[in-house]
Amino acid sequence: MDKTIRKNQICIIGLPRCDFVYSSTRSCFIAYGFNESSLEMDLLKKLLEERGILPIEAGGYLAPAQSAFCAKICSKIITSQFCVALLNNDEKNGTEIPNANVNMEYGLMLGFNKYVIPFQKASQQLPFNIAGLDTIKYDNRNFKDKAITAIDQAIKESNQDEVPKDTSDQLLDVFILSRNYVWSPVDNEGERNILRLGSPLGFNLLHDFAGINYVFIGRFAALRPEAILWRLKKMIEMLNGRRGSVRQRVEDKIATPEQAALLERLFETLQIWVLVTSGEDKKAIQSELSKQPIVYAIDVITIEEMISELRVVS
Repeated sequence: MDKTIRKNQICIIGLPRCDFVYSSTRSCFIAYGFNESSLEMDLLKKLLEERGILPIEAGGYLAPAQSAFCAKICSKIITSQFCVALLNNDEKNGTEIPNANVNMEYGLMLGFNKYVIPFQKASQQLPFNIAGLDTIKYDNRNFKDKAITAIDQAIKESNQDEVPKDTSDQLLDVFILSRNYVWSPVDNEGERNILRLGSPLGFNLLHDFAGINYVFIGRFAALRPEAILWRLKKMIEMLNGRRGSVRQRVEDKIATPEQAALLERLFETLQIWVLVTSGEDKKAIQSELSKQPIVYAIDVITIEEMISELRVVS
């Protein structure tokens, strides 16, 4: 049976498009009250990371030049493998008050039909509108055991076999090797300086078997074309800025003419590979890139293209 990708087609807040892919990342979005559930969060993060699941929280993610609600909350819920909601009430003047943000995020999880693990302290009461939903009650003595059981069950039941495993490190490693490149070990100052150019934007670094030619690779299958284009444009601006400063560095005796020649060769041969979800995303990105002068080789690759390329060489 053909594997398919399920996208969220309609933005719930009325933006032009969504297209985030359901369960496309091996992550868990956690909704919680910052003041009421910090100890539980520390334990949940540890348990998830031990099982290869990336814990995601809205407060721990930056979204420059993007809709904060879309980039930090809604998209993360959609793309997560499963979710956790810590439904602990805030306390104000001795009165328990449901946390509005947590309950809003819980509603999104339910609306998107996500697999959700809801927790609440045994001493507290749920709001009337969610009181009928099965919720794991806990105290400080049994939270860890209950969390382990619930997380292990969630991982087992939320595996998305129908979605291409774009997060598979093994598949990506083979693909990179098939193109005669390897992950750069970044074991010298020069490579560390190169990596620093791309890492703030989510790019990693490859080099060819000879260790001479470099590639910035971005795994952006869970992002919309608009967000990927923003990263690419910023990457190009950064590279152009650094490339344009080489002559001044030589004049200021920060770099030698020999070093400048090596840097220019690096920029001339530098490639950028971007992994995206679908052919539609690829066309949208390529269409926008064609409207501006770009001197770097940019290869936009869909997950299916990556898989097909591996079939040819295997």
